[in-house]
Amino acid sequence: MFGEGVRIDVSEQTPTVAARLYPEIAFHAGLHVQHAHWPRWRSHGGMASVRKRRTRLAVRLLATAPAAARALLSAEQRAHLDLMAAADIVVATGGTYFVEHYDFTAKADELLAAQALGKPTFLFTQSMGPFTKAKSQLTMQRIVAGSRGVFVRDEKSKRHLAEAHAAMAHVNVHADAAFALATPDVPRTQRSGRPRVAISVRRWSHFRAGSGEDVGERYRRAVADAARALVRDGAEVTFLSTCQGVPEYWTDDSKFATQLVADLLPGEPHIHVDTAFRSPTALAEALRGFDVAIATRMHFAILALCVATPVVAIAYEFKSRELLTAMGHAAWAFDIEDVSADGLVRATREALGGGNPLRASIAEQVRVYRTDAVGPAKRIQAALR
Repeated sequence: MFGEGVRIDVSEQTPTVAARLYPEIAFHAGLHVQHAHWPRWRSHGGMASVRKRRTRLAVRLLATAPAAARALLSAEQRAHLDLMAAADIVVATGGTYFVEHYDFTAKADELLAAQALGKPTFLFTQSMGPFTKAKSQLTMQRIVAGSRGVFVRDEKSKRHLAEAHAAMAHVNVHADAAFALATPDVPRTQRSGRPRVAISVRRWSHFRAGSGEDVGERYRRAVADAARALVRDGAEVTFLSTCQGVPEYWTDDSKFATQLVADLLPGEPHIHVDTAFRSPTALAEALRGFDVAIATRMHFAILALCVATPVVAIAYEFKSRELLTAMGHAAWAFDIEDVSADGLVRATREALGGGNPLRASIAEQVRVYRTDAVGPAKRIQAALR
């Protein structure tokens, strides 16, 4: 939507891998990226810790002592700063990284460096918080105060920023950017035979305090028992995810699914694990062929909704529950610590029973979200002009 003549450079943790998967996009390493050609002593252990501290100090000095800041950085980091300095606008694309169970130092430093260079910055649609630590609150106050626009995808994230005493004048709620890909009106291929259910699972370790030492196994068993019950109902179950098929990525949900099936569903018929990598548009098209998606990954849920496939959610963070509540299906969202096979099966049966009227209702909502999702891009486009 930005037209010809606009160049977009993307800072990425694994730029070589990303470029292989999306060759039409220009990827570059960010400030905290460890380069593949570096010797191990430079990218691990004590040296990595020293480099991180030097980078953080450089970011703090960048506005007042730019020469000293650049002297603290490597040649690769200085090249990244030069690229940022040449940009007209810097956009943090979002996801969910401004939450306290992740170390969001690297993400924050990118934005703070851009602001120190005098670049207009925007935070694209994402979920944030809560921020309970004084250090986190101070960081978010600085980032939000220096941004032209902060776009969050749920009211809860907006409330978290307000509770962190961030400036709220430029904070707005919009539908997730992935809804811009929605094609809910494309006819579904008519099929006969067993209903098809897609399930995304993921490894997770940041369970709510007090959930019990066996909470991870309870989650796995709830999914496995639900899959078995749905097959007994006559369904075909496929484990599928947004995060799979890329060996260099830090996780592969298909490996987690494969182990779950091997441990808890050995020899069960009509249960499959899909291991292929797909682009977002290709995955959405694949999900069009399913009757229900049980989603642990939120963008898996959104891509299913984009093609009017009903969603049941396992919420490991509040974002998935917020999504389904906004869609009017709060009863189909289950916290990962409390999820049960009975709950998943009940919700999936209800979604399957909704048929075409349910899909038509989802399509109507998604069309509204598709329009709303491009709102932040229009704000950024206006700033470019």
